[in-house]
Amino acid sequence: MKRLSIILLLLLMVGLGEAALRKSSRRPFIELGPKASLYIGSVGLGLGAEVVVNPLRNIGLRMDIAELYFGDRDGDGEGDTQFYFNLRNLTVDGILYIPMSGIKPYAFFGIGVAADGRTDFDFRSGMGFNYSVTSGTDLFFEPGIIVSYNSARDETDVWFRFSFGGRLGIIR
Repeated sequence: MKRLSIILLLLLMVGLGEAALRKSSRRPFIELGPKASLYIGSVGLGLGAEVVVNPLRNIGLRMDIAELYFGDRDGDGEGDTQFYFNLRNLTVDGILYIPMSGIKPYAFFGIGVAADGRTDFDFRSGMGFNYSVTSGTDLFFEPGIIVSYNSARDETDVWFRFSFGGRLGIIR
């Protein structure tokens, strides 16, 4: 009887510990994130913001809100400064969070469409890493690749992007 009560007590303690861990590891439903991105392929720097909606525990959807871009995006050798707003350049990424403790990795993949006299299609993917500062605030680093097809020039460009920034939990 004593052995059975010790086993039940251990199972109860593990179950309560697991419940507390799961509750604290819940991601905020909506996160807002300022970020900076370094583009290689068309050398440039982007400063912007994104919003992440996490409808499920390990799945999220991300949309870039806006980005101010400095660099040579069109490859003509001249520096460009461009402002992108997500109503004109629609981007949506799916995020798959990989459950781990410490630095939390995730994979992302998505599409982008831009239409301003021409149509550009972007296919984006990569891997990211979140580091929790507080229960609702994360810092992130994200290497990725963007494959872009421009219909006006009928050509495909490939860019490597390194993004970093923070995500603030708005709604839990």
